[in-house]
Amino acid sequence: MSRAPDQTDRLLLDALQDSVPLVRRPYRQLAAALGASEAEVIARVAALSGEGGILREIAGIFDAAALGYASTLVAARCPPQRLERAGRLVAGHPGVSHCYGRAGAWNLWFTLTVPPDSRFGLEGTVEVLARLLGVREILSLPALRRYKLRVRFGAGGQVEGPCGDVPADCASGGEPVRLAPAEVSAVRALQRPLPAERDPFAPLAESEGLGADDLLVHAADLLAGGILRRYGAVLRHRSAGLRANTLVAWEVPPERADAFGACAARFRAVSHCYLRRPAGDWPFTLYTMIHGHSPTEVAAVVAAIASAGGDYPRAELPTTREFKKQRVRLFSPEFARWERSVRC
Repeated sequence: MSRAPDQTDRLLLDALQDSVPLVRRPYRQLAAALGASEAEVIARVAALSGEGGILREIAGIFDAAALGYASTLVAARCPPQRLERAGRLVAGHPGVSHCYGRAGAWNLWFTLTVPPDSRFGLEGTVEVLARLLGVREILSLPALRRYKLRVRFGAGGQVEGPCGDVPADCASGGEPVRLAPAEVSAVRALQRPLPAERDPFAPLAESEGLGADDLLVHAADLLAGGILRRYGAVLRHRSAGLRANTLVAWEVPPERADAFGACAARFRAVSHCYLRRPAGDWPFTLYTMIHGHSPTEVAAVVAAIASAGGDYPRAELPTTREFKKQRVRLFSPEFARWERSVRC
């Protein structure tokens, strides 16, 4: 999108990030709330989603753990001259949602998710990726507790609320939810980007052999059951002006983790805040993802967190390269294809 977002765009992006109505004509309902026409809202969504636009996609965000998926944060030491190849290789795994090059010795970081029927399992997949990368030093850092996950990016280049989630344990509790075949089809459909058209759920439903009304019934049930966490938009934070971001890993004493995590989560510049298991000689357990317009702005937030929560030892890992940022598609056949393709 060549022009800067105007006030109506900003209001629309705020509404899209909150939630998109699960009805046949969602843009008409959003338009009524904005005092605009349905055609205008559709045109604006199309423009905001264009090449280089601020709107990455509108789709469903699901509780993968409740469906039996396992996930972890992975860090690897790669020779600098091999980082580009390593990043592209890791980005090719269908369970990798985020993959970044970062400053420091541990220079490749990615999030990995695998389905319950994975041939290798979570840690086995980490080992396979290590062999494919040709690295000996790799860390798997599964989450133990979440202090903050969701954040909204303002179209004007600011990080907006909510300021913190209710802390939640990340270990899967009880048996995974088993979905009926039609519900699996609905999950697949709802993960596809919502098109900018009058009846946008119809093509999503058709792609999975469902009727649009049936898809929306399943969507409402999945939302009520907590499997569908949210149906809404995700923005490109760099297009919103937030071009600097740093992962900060803190060495916080176990008895102070909850207090520090709650404190860090209150900062609007923090989009993610997790307690993770330490590994090897890497002692850090509390992870905060911080966004800003510049490295100086990010550094000021880091200093403010240390002042408010405790000036504990930390590793600051600025992003130097983005290899992948894409939601994991649940129930995708790509997982099995990737595992069948492995020869190591």
